[in-house]
Amino acid sequence: MSMSDKKNLLADLPAEDATDEKGNPLLFAVDGSEMFPFSVDAKTNQVHTNAHDVSLLNLIANWLSLLPPQAPFPPPPHILQKQLTENIQEAKEKGNTAFRQKDYETAIKHYTLGVAMITSRPMWESCSLIADELTVMLANRSAAMYACEAYIEALCDADAVVKIKGAWGKGHFRKGKALAALQRYDEARAALDLGHQCEPDNEVCTTQPRHTHRQTDSVCRTFSRPLPSCRRSSMYNHDAFPHTVTSCRL
Repeated sequence: MSMSDKKNLLADLPAEDATDEKGNPLLFAVDGSEMFPFSVDAKTNQVHTNAHDVSLLNLIANWLSLLPPQAPFPPPPHILQKQLTENIQEAKEKGNTAFRQKDYETAIKHYTLGVAMITSRPMWESCSLIADELTVMLANRSAAMYACEAYIEALCDADAVVKIKGAWGKGHFRKGKALAALQRYDEARAALDLGHQCEPDNEVCTTQPRHTHRQTDSVCRTFSRPLPSCRRSSMYNHDAFPHTVTSCRL
């Protein structure tokens, strides 16, 4: 930046006591030859500016505010947000309780809340922990979606589980059931076989006959019922459940 540019920038500065609409002191930052105003909320420590997207900056600042006082930066992956971990576990347990009571819609709500909290974990926390939490929550929600005859949503969750944790037999089992319900029998058989290969000693993955084409198709058809035309309630749309199809950052 030339000396004349610096003088022009300084000439554009407002009075030292200038504030934003909320009364926070108005500050200025320089990005190359561009100068833009910003402010920091005194209560929330959130940065506000119309010139740039600072959502990631504010998210990182919020994560840092939750760290223990003496934690280094960046913190090691074993430092976790205790309250968030407890909230995730609570959401899973409430979902499981509702599922056992056959209140599948309530179970889906709790599992969806759990997915949202898991995917909001700070980027420095353990990827393996996040993967374990997320696959269990999505597999549980897939089962609840299946019970509600929301077979496409059940398949989406099961497919996400398989992509995150491909060696977990239950994910392939959930995927196979959803595919069978959608009458995609060849794909269902392949998913069930893959689940058995991943975990040959897992009873969940070995309860289905696997020997012949006819036997497997027969098993798949026992999972399937005609897709309902009137029971697919509006609760399954993406506005109600924005985390139905999960885009994982792992």
